[in-house]
Amino acid sequence: MTELIRDIIGYDRVMVYQFLEDEGGQVIAESKLEDKESFLGYRYPVFDIPKQARELYKVFHARHTADVDAPVHGIIGLKKEDVDLSRTSIRAMSPIHLQYIRNSGAKASASFSIIIDGELWGLVTCQHYEARHVDLSQRHVCVFLTQYAVNNYLAGKQKEQTMFQNAIGNMEDELKTQLLVNRGRFNILEQYGSQIMEFMSADGVIIRHDQGLKQYGNVPSLEQIVQIDRKINDISYDSIYVTHQFEDKETEQANRFPGVVRLDVLPQSKWYIYAFRKERIVNEVWAGKPEKVHHTDDSKGITSFSPRTSFDAWIWTTEGKSEEWNDSEVKFLKKIGLLVQQALAMRGGEIEELNRELIRSNNALETFSYTLMHDMKNPLTSIQLSAQLIASKKDMYEERRLKMAENIIEGSKLITEMMDKVYMISRRTQVEFEFETIDPQPKILGIIEEAIQRYNVQNLRYHVKDCLPIWGERTLVYQLFLNLVGNAIKYSSKEAQPEIEISSRLEGNRACYTIRDNGIGMDLSSNQNIFEIFKRMPNTREFEGSGIGLSIVKRIADKLDAQISVESTLGSGTTFLVCFKSARR
Repeated sequence: MTELIRDIIGYDRVMVYQFLEDEGGQVIAESKLEDKESFLGYRYPVFDIPKQARELYKVFHARHTADVDAPVHGIIGLKKEDVDLSRTSIRAMSPIHLQYIRNSGAKASASFSIIIDGELWGLVTCQHYEARHVDLSQRHVCVFLTQYAVNNYLAGKQKEQTMFQNAIGNMEDELKTQLLVNRGRFNILEQYGSQIMEFMSADGVIIRHDQGLKQYGNVPSLEQIVQIDRKINDISYDSIYVTHQFEDKETEQANRFPGVVRLDVLPQSKWYIYAFRKERIVNEVWAGKPEKVHHTDDSKGITSFSPRTSFDAWIWTTEGKSEEWNDSEVKFLKKIGLLVQQALAMRGGEIEELNRELIRSNNALETFSYTLMHDMKNPLTSIQLSAQLIASKKDMYEERRLKMAENIIEGSKLITEMMDKVYMISRRTQVEFEFETIDPQPKILGIIEEAIQRYNVQNLRYHVKDCLPIWGERTLVYQLFLNLVGNAIKYSSKEAQPEIEISSRLEGNRACYTIRDNGIGMDLSSNQNIFEIFKRMPNTREFEGSGIGLSIVKRIADKLDAQISVESTLGSGTTFLVCFKSARR
């Protein structure tokens, strides 16, 4: 990404700057002229990019200073009032910011925000050592490339997560079976201590209970364990304590374990699982000494912040910390504790309730597993078609190209949301969906556009009338309409004049949606269950499909507490009626 952006804007240096846990940052990627000093790996303090600047980067994703020495002009208006220039590219930077850039040796700068899950993850920071303008179209392309890199990064993280889950899945299944079948629960868990240490990437693990303890790898002494327990017991936490900088100044450096995780499996039985990591001493390279500089105006008696003047490499040695524990490792250990608790609960007479929870979880997981095979085809088709258009039409209008880019980003978001739901369900014994007020009309129109392209229905007549708000879960509602509207277009696509209609009306406290088409219809006289999985009607053989779409619709309707019914005549079209909970409360 840094190389591509440097080719586009012609700057001397392009860097990726990642915000760290302490809100400072580090350069993690760089493309530059060969004769320029490398800043790769350099750390920067939190006050180099103050909080108000970070908030601005979250709403304005491209910022640009063509010449730090250019004159600054005031605004002349018809009347005196404050004008918000935060979202305009001609807005002058603050004098402190401009001086900071001058001190770094640059004459022009540009930056593009890296946003992940609505938060500022980092910046693409660009420097040029002569004044240089970056025009609007170039900035748009750079923002698009940055978002593309974010999507690629998230896809890679998802792949890593999937591989990790596959690796530990067999161990969890085997452990669960052993705990349910055998009585010696302490001895069983102890058999998996080495594997727990491996999956946690820990230097050592201790499994402790009221009958004793067993240790694996390199762990603290018993005296240190007592001290660790004393400090943790004074802290309020929820079942698992996690830190990578546990304070232990009394122990000699070679035996310090600042990385500590303690899972409370059964606190009343003093049953805990500990994971430890040794201290990691790192020589950090900073771009200048990380200290605030203050300037005093003796004539006015005013002291103000002044930007740093030195960016020469400055070495700082960090002690008292270990490698941080990542979310996957912590979730894995929590899952081990949950497996033990479930096994004990089942032996305690709660088998029936756990089975009910398991059935609910499996049903939800099954619904979304089918979705992965079925519903992802639509956003994937949209992504593929948009990418092909961008690649084939070199002279595409800017507005059209940005529309194609939005299609790709929107399709990627939909796929990510569906996969997140599957992962969420697979990690929980009971799923609680987040319900909200939803206006389905934009999604319905998007589904129609995608289906027209997918089934090549150029002469479709469609009518989308008043769409009432719905109380539901966003991804589930999208998938329900994706199947019903998509089927309506697919099964009417071979008509001389295909036509569909979507409308809604209020019935009591229900928002009832009608999806009507003039397609091939169905023969419902034989009392066949059309919502049964893999059930396809005899007249659908010339159309693509696997027979799972309506079964997905029925399962989703049940999750949304929606009522669904169908009326159809063979050869004369089909009408589906879905009544959701109304958002008018």
